[in-house]
Amino acid sequence: MNARPTLWLAALTDYIPPLALMSEIGRNAWPQRDRQHRKALQTVANSLCNMVTVDRRYPNEVRLNHPKGGLLVLDVLTRRCTLNDADVNAIGLVDRLRLWLHAQLDNARIPEDRIRCVRLEMEYTAGERMYLASGRVWEMHFSLRSEVVTLDQSYVGTAPACTAAVPYGVGALVAW
Repeated sequence: MNARPTLWLAALTDYIPPLALMSEIGRNAWPQRDRQHRKALQTVANSLCNMVTVDRRYPNEVRLNHPKGGLLVLDVLTRRCTLNDADVNAIGLVDRLRLWLHAQLDNARIPEDRIRCVRLEMEYTAGERMYLASGRVWEMHFSLRSEVVTLDQSYVGTAPACTAAVPYGVGALVAW
């Protein structure tokens, strides 16, 4: 065995602090878990709007319960729905979003007591239209904004303007 590499390693350890000390300093200087939680919460805020646009059942729920249009605010944690600042019956979308949110928080290992509020605002206009190919259709144009509020920060997500069309007797068709 050659003694030269061993001497070089011994000389190197005189100048470099032990690895355990460095990793402890790094852990305290850059808290990884908090950074991962912030990234996961921003992803949840962005994905919340996308979850609405891919849900084919909600335009029909909105058509049946709140057909006129306005600002529909869904509080996912408390299951409270308001339309133009008036309380209305909760729609099934709130329950599906709540289940999805709990799964996302579990996957990211974020305790639920850190979350203060999860809101989804949907500004929409709706009405009936006639098309030659599909006949009478209930159509809604909407924009989405989601907000996840924690103890120390707020995360906002948006989606581009979308259109959902519900042909009478058929499921919803969503396009953006």
